Amino acid sequence: MRFITGWIAEAVQGRMKRGESESGYVGISTDSRFIRPGQVFWALKGERFDGHDFLEEAVRKGASGLVVQKGTPFSGIRAGASIIEVDDTLQALGDLAAKYRRLYDIPLVAVTGSNGKTTTKEMIASILSTKKRVLKNKGNFNNLIGLPLSLLNLSVKHDVGVVELGMNRRGEIARLTKISAPTVGVVTNIGPVHLEHLKTLSAVAEAKGELFQEMSSEATAIINKDDPQIDKLSQKFSGNKITIGIVHPGEISARSIKLIGEKGIKFDLMILGETIPIYLPMIGEHNVMNVLAAAAAVVAVGEKPDIIPGALEQFANFPLRQEIVKLSNDITVINDAYNANPISMKLALDTFSDLKGSARGVAVLGDMLELGSEAVARHYKLGEQIAQSDIDCLFLMGNYATEVRMGAIDRGFLSESIVIGRGHQELADLLKNFLKKGDWILVKGSRGMEMEKVIKNLSRKNARYHQSDKYQGVDG
Repeated sequence: MRFITGWIAEAVQGRMKRGESESGYVGISTDSRFIRPGQVFWALKGERFDGHDFLEEAVRKGASGLVVQKGTPFSGIRAGASIIEVDDTLQALGDLAAKYRRLYDIPLVAVTGSNGKTTTKEMIASILSTKKRVLKNKGNFNNLIGLPLSLLNLSVKHDVGVVELGMNRRGEIARLTKISAPTVGVVTNIGPVHLEHLKTLSAVAEAKGELFQEMSSEATAIINKDDPQIDKLSQKFSGNKITIGIVHPGEISARSIKLIGEKGIKFDLMILGETIPIYLPMIGEHNVMNVLAAAAAVVAVGEKPDIIPGALEQFANFPLRQEIVKLSNDITVINDAYNANPISMKLALDTFSDLKGSARGVAVLGDMLELGSEAVARHYKLGEQIAQSDIDCLFLMGNYATEVRMGAIDRGFLSESIVIGRGHQELADLLKNFLKKGDWILVKGSRGMEMEKVIKNLSRKNARYHQSDKYQGVDG
C-alpha cells in the first residue's frame, strides 16, 4: 500500500513537524529491525521496548517518515524523514487502519471467543479462498497492534477479509470492532479465560459481546445457541442473525456425528434446507461447532454452501494445535501446546481419551495462565477432571502443578502416577525413562509455558524408552 503524509496526518489527527504533506510512502513498520526504505516507522511504546529509542536507526535504514508521540525530541534526527506527531501512537495506528479499511467496500468477518477462534477464522478463510481473494490476519496479529497492521495490507486484490479479534481486558474488542468495521461477527463461545483482568465469567461474556454491541445494525451476527451466554448477548443486537447449534439446533446444525479416530470426523451439515455430508480431517468433536460457525459466516457473506465440503476436506489445523506427532517405538503425541484455558483443557482431555482407546495415556501439562485469583481453584478442578478421565499417568510443570496434583489425588488418582518436573528438559528426561511402546501422550499448556519444548527434547535421536510401567522417582 502507498500512503501520503498529509493523508496520514489527517486520518490520525496528527501534526506535521517536518517534511512535505505530499511525500509518499510504501508501507508502515512498527519494528526498526525490519524497516524497508520508503516506509513510515511508527514508534510504539511497549512493556519492554519503546520505538522512540530507535528513531535514528529507522531513518538510517531508510525510513522516509516517522510517527511519534507528543513531546518526543527529534531535533537530533537527521534530515530526510517527515515527522508526524500524535497524542498516542497506538491509538493513532488504530485510527489509520480504521480510515484505511473504509476505503475498501468489501465484506469482513470478525471472529472472537474464548476457544476455537483461530481455527474458526482459518476455516472461514480456507472455504472463502476457493471463490474469493481473502485477506486474513496471520499468527497472533489479532490485537491492537496486529489487527491494524493486518488491515493496512488491504488492496484491490482482496474481495473479502477474515480477521480474529483477541483481548484480555474490557474495551479491547470494542476498539478492534470499531477499527475493522465487520459485516459479519462470530463469537465462538464464552468461557473462564483472562480472569486475571476480567474476574468473572459474566465479565468475560460482556467483553466478548462488545463485538455485537459495536457492529453495524446492517451486519450479521452468528449466534451459538448451545452457549447461553452468547444467546443472551445476541438479544442486544438489532441486526441480522444466523443461529447455529447442535444440542439446541439453529438454522445451521449438525447431525450423525461420527468420530473416525486419527482420521477426523464425519457428520451431516444441515444448512439452508440442505443436508451436506462433511468430512473434516481434524480430531476433536468440538471442531464440529467451529465448522457450523464457519459455514454460517460463509453464507452470511453471500456464498453458497456447496463450496464448504471440498474446502474442509483439505483443511489442516496449525502446528501446536492438536497436532498428531509419531515418535519411535509406536508412541503417539497429541501436541496441543499452543495455548490452554479451562475450556480447552477439558476438550483436549476428552479428545485424548477417545483417541487413545485402550493404550496407556500420559498427560504432560503446564499451567493455564491469566486466571488471576481463580488460578488455584481452576487448576485444582483440572486435577479433578483428570482423575475422572481416562488418563493413566500425569506429568506436570509450573507454578500450579501442586494444585493439579492435589485435585487429582483427592478424586482418587494414584499419587505414584503423578510426576512434577522443574522444567522442559527434566520432564523430557523423566518421560524418556518412563514411556513404553504404544503409549499416547497429550502435551498442553498456555503459550507462555512453551510445552512444545518437552516434545522437542523428547524427539531427539538419543531418546530412550524401556518397558517399565511405573516411574520411580521425583515427587512420587
